[in-house]
Formats: sequence, C-alpha cells, structure tokens
Amino acid sequence: MNEEFEENQQSKKKHPALKYIAYIAVVLIATGISLAVSLWGDKFWAVIDAFGNTDWLLALAMFGIVVLSYLLEALILKMFCRLYTRRYRLYQGLATTMIGAFYSDVTPGASGGQIMQAYTMRQQGIQVSNAASILVMWFILYQTTLVGFDVVTLIIEAPAIAGMRPLDIGTTGITIPIVYLIIAGFILNLAIIAMLYFMSFSHKIHNFVLHYIIGFLGKIHLIRNPEKTRENLRVQVENFKIELKRLQVNIPIVLVVVFLFLLVLITRFSIPYFAALSLHAFGEEYVFNAKDLFDSVFLCSFHQMCAGLIPIPGLAGVSEYFFYYLYYNFFQSLAPSGMDATLIEGNVNACQILWRTATFHVVVLIGGFVSAFYRSRPKEEIHYANHQTFVDLQLATFSERKASAETLYETRQLSRKEIQAQIRENNLKRENARRETREMKKKEASEEVRKNLHSPKPAQPKPKKEAKKRKKKEDDGWSSWTID
Repeated sequence: MNEEFEENQQSKKKHPALKYIAYIAVVLIATGISLAVSLWGDKFWAVIDAFGNTDWLLALAMFGIVVLSYLLEALILKMFCRLYTRRYRLYQGLATTMIGAFYSDVTPGASGGQIMQAYTMRQQGIQVSNAASILVMWFILYQTTLVGFDVVTLIIEAPAIAGMRPLDIGTTGITIPIVYLIIAGFILNLAIIAMLYFMSFSHKIHNFVLHYIIGFLGKIHLIRNPEKTRENLRVQVENFKIELKRLQVNIPIVLVVVFLFLLVLITRFSIPYFAALSLHAFGEEYVFNAKDLFDSVFLCSFHQMCAGLIPIPGLAGVSEYFFYYLYYNFFQSLAPSGMDATLIEGNVNACQILWRTATFHVVVLIGGFVSAFYRSRPKEEIHYANHQTFVDLQLATFSERKASAETLYETRQLSRKEIQAQIRENNLKRENARRETREMKKKEASEEVRKNLHSPKPAQPKPKKEAKKRKKKEDDGWSSWTID
C-alpha cells in the first residue's frame, strides 16, 4: 500500500476503536428499542404464539439461504480477483465478504466495509491498487444491477404501493404515505450511479455538478466543505471511468457477475417469505407459491429503498420499523379468513425478528469473529474505516490503476484490430483465389475454341472394300448359284 496513504490514515485517529464501540452501542440500543416496541403489551403473547408454531427445519433452510447469498458474493469476489491472480480461493472470498459485511453493519451508511475489504485482500496477496479496482468494479455492477431490479419492482408492484399502510409518527397522529419514501429511495439509488455515468461521459454535466450544484448545496449549508466534496467527487468520477474501461474489455465476466448479483438480490430479498413459511404465518394449509414469493421479494426491495435513506449503523431500528409497515398488508392478504388482527400483527413482528436475526445479528456475530481471528485479517494498528478513507485509497493508487487499465484496453483493442485485419486478409485471399480460378477456366475454354477453329477437318472414312466386293458379286450373278 502507498506509504503516504498509510501515514495519513494513522495520523487521523489515535483511538478508532472508540468510534466502533460507539457504533456498536448505537446498534444495540436501537435494536433493543425496536424489539421492545415489537413485544410491547399484547404483542408479546402474539409473538410468543407465533414462535410456538415454528417449523425449525424451514427456519434452518432460511438460514441456509442467507449462507447461499454470501457464498454467491464470495464467488463474485473470487471472479474479480482471478483477473489478477490464479491463487485466490473461494474461502478467501468468503472471509473477505464477511469482514466487509461486519464493518458495513457497524458503520453509518455501510461506509467501512470497502476499505476493510481492501486491507484484507492485501493480506491475501492482492496488490492494494488491484483491490481498489476490484471494489470499484464491484460497486459499478452491483449498483447498476440494483437499480435495474428496482425499476422492474416498481413497474410490477406499482398498483400495490398506493394501498400500503402509511407510517405513523409516534403518538403525534401524523401519518406519511410510504410511497413517498419508496420513490425517494429509488431516486437516491438511481442518482448515485446515474450521476457517475453522466459525469463520466459528459464534460458539461461534469462541470455543472462540480461547480454549480455543489456550490449551491454549500451555500445552503447542506455541504460543510464544498471544496473537499468537489475533490472527492472528481476522484470518484475518474476512478469510475478507469474501471468502466476495464469492464469493457471483460464483457463475459460482466455478464456472469450481473447474473450472480441478481441471484444475490433475489435470495436475500426472499428471506422474509421463508421466515413467514417457517412460522406458518399463512396458516397450516398454505403451500409454497411462486407469485407470493416474488411479491415478498419486491416488498423487500422497497424496504431496501426506504431504509437506505437513513444512514444509521446497520440500519438498526429503522429496518424493523419499515418492515412492519411494508409487510403488514402482505401478511393480512395471505392470512386464513377469520384470523384475528392481533395474531396477524404478532406474525408480522415474529417474522421481522426472525428475518432480522438471520440477516443482521448472526451476520454481525460471524463477521466479527472472522474479523478478529482470520489469519489474513487486516494487521494495521489503526482501523479507521469510512467512505473518505476509501476515496483516499483510490486517489493514492490512481496513477497505477489508470496505466494498467489503459494498457489492457489498448492491448485488447489492438488484438481485435489484428484479428479483424487477419479476417479481411483471409477473405481477400479467398476472393482472389476464386477470381483466378474463374479466369483460368475462361482461358482454358477460349483456348479450346481457338484450337477447334484453326485445326484441319478430319478425313472422311473410306467405304470398306468388302462391301464393294459383295456388291460386285451380286452384279455378276454369283450370288444366285446353287449346288445340287
């Protein structure tokens, strides 16, 4: 890693562990509050009844789906790393994925995961510049896939959004239609990747955003340091362009990774449905239904849009709050006729607890264990991980990655040109050979005609002598003699 970069990071914070302790404390407090709200009053016994009907084999299968989603992420990471080395293994990708999940879950806005993954990959033998490239390519393809999935979700589930239960703001009596938050979350997801694409391909948009939009946000005090923000955005746009060029020469990898990201989203978003199945929340007679599964997947996509608006570590408290309002109508529509509203609410809260345990609490515990004991974990004494740190890493390795990307792009382009030139040359040779063959045949045919015109006529065959003698004998009358 760049020595200047390491020194700058070590000089920023002397006791970064205190910040992580504070983040974990926020997660625990928010989780405790959300759990207390879920179990308050009569809800407690309804939740207990719901857990009393749990099919633990289905619950175990649900945890298996969580494991599958992280294995898919590990496979994606392995595919990216294999662009640089042949020695990267799936278990290394899984360890890096779990470390990234842990730091993402305990930092605001999941800002600490990428830089700690870069540290981990360096310990695994990946150059830090290559690790930065991998993580930027990961972000590009994941965010693009997520936005595409969100678009499909909004198109399919548009009629159901308006009927969702509005958010209640405490005891104030104020309600907010959840559709507003869904749209805001989608716009945020879209803006993150669309802005990078537009700024990468248009200098006018690039200059407009850097000078006018950031300047305006600085004047109204939404941005504290406009100059620093401009520099960070400029670095990210340039890095985006570099890694986008690298992706353009690895199209087969891009297609496979996008497909795997779709599987990751579907498997992870399907967990609430399988949690509900394990609790028999839809009745004992209910059987698996693919339509209901994808309805639940789309609702979980909406959940990601809403919860992502509030950058709390691990989305603790916020995630549980939005889950209840997004999924209540879903549980109510599939509940057996005549089921009491309290039981439906108990099923929703029990499903939320089981889902959150599988996708967050267990992941944090396992990720923390891997972060503490994995032999290739980051060895730095100072682990100050946030978004700014990752931007600094991109800036420190910018020149090296730019040179490698341009060399790769030019080499691939040269190879393509050479292949195309060779194809054209082969086609030209075949065409010339066919033309020469046709001309040779024409020449041979004309030569044959010329020979026929100038050669003497062949002599006519003379009548046979035997025929003349026979005719003479007949004329002499010999042919009529007979011997008695």
